[in-house]
Amino acid sequence: MVDLNWILLVEDDADHRALVREVLRRIAPEIPIHEAMDGAEAMSWMRHRIGNPGAIPGGVVILDLGLPRISGFQVLEWMREMPPLAHVPVVVLTASENPMDADHAFNLGARGYFQKPADFRRYQDIFERVFHLAAGARITSDGSASP
Repeated sequence: MVDLNWILLVEDDADHRALVREVLRRIAPEIPIHEAMDGAEAMSWMRHRIGNPGAIPGGVVILDLGLPRISGFQVLEWMREMPPLAHVPVVVLTASENPMDADHAFNLGARGYFQKPADFRRYQDIFERVFHLAAGARITSDGSASP
């Protein structure tokens, strides 16, 4: 498993946040999970982390696209413009079924793109793969990976 120092879960739906948190705690109970309910809150959390030496390396952002105030796409774009955050892996977890959203997310630097599954076991499968993204592969819902 990849060594992670933190996970930032950015999701506006409380039920999805709770489900993802439960799956992550089962798979990797030792990794602190931080939560943001919208893009602005996520950006604020990351700004704070930039000023804290050693806090940014070793993390992953799990990002919904359909967020209030600031969209997931805007968060991705902002992260790629911030040198300390440019290499933090971002995995998109979204309800969108639009293939153009996946292409756009990957063009903005996302390492993974998954549609929100309907069952708990599928969430587990997704997050087991998420922990293997540190090598730089991009992974999509269908399980395909590319360097």
